[in-house]
Amino acid sequence: MDIRIARTDRAIEQAFMELREKNPLEKIKIKDLCAMACINKSTFYAHYEDIYALANALENKLIESILASVPRANDSVALHQAETLTRELFHAFMQNQRAVNILFSGSRQGIFANSIEKGLRQRFEEADPTFAADLNRGILLSFCVQGCFYAFANNSSRMDEGKLVELLGAIAKTAQSIEF
Repeated sequence: MDIRIARTDRAIEQAFMELREKNPLEKIKIKDLCAMACINKSTFYAHYEDIYALANALENKLIESILASVPRANDSVALHQAETLTRELFHAFMQNQRAVNILFSGSRQGIFANSIEKGLRQRFEEADPTFAADLNRGILLSFCVQGCFYAFANNSSRMDEGKLVELLGAIAKTAQSIEF
């Protein structure tokens, strides 16, 4: 990739994150973003169709990064280790806390957890084709992802991270042991 294009992409992304941290997506003006990134509007439009395309690209990049940080080893048995999966997810959320909080604030919060769940569900189905038909494992996955994200979003600043990870792991382990 041309270094100038990469530099422009970084400037656009950085300016967007600064503006998005202070404003809802709908209030961000391309004119303001371009001024902050020191680029022309035509340069912005050469990279993105509109502000929503930029937001989607950054959201997808973050989701892919988080999914990639959750080890793929043993995808076929990952939900047999719900405690480990939940811990790894929480750590991935914490490592990307600023970006998650900026990109998925307000009404976009649900998009994040649902996208993470969808990505993991696809991985598990690829590793084990019986996963799709197993409602129990599907519900356990939903519980691990949604519960972990809820705890992250609502309690990570109020509780010691180590204690919160231990609690989430214990809850996931208990949920996994329930016989249906």
